[in-house]
Amino acid sequence: MPEPSTSPGPSTGPELPPRSELLAGVAAEGSRQAAAAVRLSIAIAHQLGMPLTDIQCMGLLAAGPAAPSDLAAQLGLTTGAMTKVLDRLERSGFVARSPDPADRRRIVITADPEGFRVLTPYYAPMAEKMNRHLSGCSDGELRTVLDFMRAGRTAADEEIARIREQGIRHATRRRRAAHGTPA
Repeated sequence: MPEPSTSPGPSTGPELPPRSELLAGVAAEGSRQAAAAVRLSIAIAHQLGMPLTDIQCMGLLAAGPAAPSDLAAQLGLTTGAMTKVLDRLERSGFVARSPDPADRRRIVITADPEGFRVLTPYYAPMAEKMNRHLSGCSDGELRTVLDFMRAGRTAADEEIARIREQGIRHATRRRRAAHGTPA
């Protein structure tokens, strides 16, 4: 026979740890999850014989076509380094360059569907596992997860900017003089 509950109110399941422990667990797991995602991309890049940056670029292009300068900023690369990444991906048939329909002076990078088919066998099992886990979540829980992930990305972007502003500037950022013009 189960032991009677000594906590006030109806029992709704196992006791949760105190809030401070939950917050510490979320923080620790966030770091581990980020590191695991990087290791997964490194493993896939290694299996395909591709640089990690190329794999990361393809991940960004999953959201749709993008300008090279936007890809460079998101990857933290100089425009020159981004050109080399795009040259490799284009030679390998992963991306195509085309004129921007809104401004023909610019180009847009589009991932080739065949390139995604090459990557799918490596990323699909992980996506299936996560989708199975998320399928048990309510809409409210999914909103919470999505909000948390977005907040984490925003916080990381803000910290990157803060670190670069205080320390050695990254090659993608030009140093500004006191009056706001390029130095």
